[in-house]
Formats: sequence, C-alpha cells, structure tokens
Amino acid sequence: MITLVGVEIRRCLARRLVRWLVLIGVVGCATTGYFAHRAARHDELTDPFRLVELWVPGGDSILGFAGIFLIIGAVVGGASMIGAEWRAGTFSTLLTWEPRRVRVAVAKLVACAVVAFAISVVLLVLWCIAFLPAGLGPGTTEGIDAAWFRSLVGAVLRLGALIGLAASFMAAIALIGRNTAAALGVAFGYLFVFEQIIHSWKPWASRFLLGPNGAIFTTGADLETETFTRSTATAGLTLLGYVLALSTAGVMLFRRRDLPSTA
Repeated sequence: MITLVGVEIRRCLARRLVRWLVLIGVVGCATTGYFAHRAARHDELTDPFRLVELWVPGGDSILGFAGIFLIIGAVVGGASMIGAEWRAGTFSTLLTWEPRRVRVAVAKLVACAVVAFAISVVLLVLWCIAFLPAGLGPGTTEGIDAAWFRSLVGAVLRLGALIGLAASFMAAIALIGRNTAAALGVAFGYLFVFEQIIHSWKPWASRFLLGPNGAIFTTGADLETETFTRSTATAGLTLLGYVLALSTAGVMLFRRRDLPSTA
C-alpha cells in the first residue's frame, strides 16, 4: 500500500496543473513580498509595518489571506487529479497491474492529501519568508517572541492540514462524479449556496457546517459571528469525519462501478 501511495504521489507531482499551481504560488509569494517591502519603506515613519501581523491568533492575519488562495488551488488540484483520470481513461490501464480497486482509490485520495499538505506548507513558509525584508528593514519586529513563533508554526501546520483535507475532499467528489467540472460545481454550490442558506435558515446548524469548522480549526479560536463555541480539535475532527465519510462513499462506488476494459 505504501508503494502504491508513493507511485500516486509521484504521479500527482508530475502533473502539469500541479506544477503550474506551484509556480503561481512561488511567483505570488515573491511578488507580494516585493510590494510589501516597498509599501513598508513608504510608510516607515507614519505607519511602520509590523511583522507580528503575519499571524494574529484568533484574528485576521496575512497568513490567513494566503490560505484562501491555497485552498482554492487545492480544490482545483484535488478535483483535477481524479477527474482527469476519468477523462483520459487511465483507470482501466492502472487496474490491469493493480486490480484491487479499493487500494487504488484509497491510494489516490491519500496521495492528494499528502501532496496538497506538503506543497501548502512549503508555500506558506515561503510566504512568511517573503515578508521578512519588510519586517526586518523598514518595519518592526515588536511583539515577536517564542510563544508567537510557536503559534505561527501551529497555524501553518493546521492550515496545511486543512488544505490537504480540502484536496482529498474534492478528489472524493470527483471519484463519485467522474468529472472535474462536476466536482467543482458541487463544491462551490455547497459552500456558497447551500451553507449560506442553512446558516441563515437554521443558525444553530452552523456548528455542523464545513465553513465555520474550517475557520475555527485554522484560527484556533471561536468565531465572533457565531453563537456556539468549539475547540480546535473538535473542529478538526468534524472536518476529518466529513472527508472520511465522503471518501468511503467514493471508494465503495468506485469498487462497484463498471469499467468495461477490466471486467
């Protein structure tokens, strides 16, 4: 199983879309760091840039801004990893040398999560490094200590885990729908339509929705806009439960699905 997961990880990293997404992320980090340094030099006397704003526990931060774009990339990449397989018809070829469908499906979902987590952590670290010139030069490092740094590391790891879960979640939807566009449509329809309706109609149900749990897990604090309280661990386990449930459904459907060339 480990060998199969390793093969799928290498296949994910070899995909052109993944490489383009990584390149866009690296360029985005460098560009943002450059303009942040220019802005910090311009406002050095009136409003100096504070490096501590890179991560504000429980509040809005520069790191969270980067996380939004990384989640979007994980959603697109995760859906494409499986959707492209259906479109190209390579599942049938793969099953000729590994006929155990459950192993194949699980390996693909795990690989998507691992690749998304690893790439997101690297890009988040580069994002933080990109702001160092602004903070160490014209800005200020006031407020940064060992406790803040530990909090930053925890935030990067939690955000990376959330992005990995998002990629696996989208891969599971694509495994069920057999189409990248369909998976993206379902995901955005759920997040931006269904969850908003439920949140307005039954506010008490917000504790069970992906959006609020994802925000709590990432920030490590309760949301001011919500009436319920929830620990970071509980929010993370809730998200993991949804991903495991959807992944199980996807794997079972894939196991029973007819593939003529391997029948």
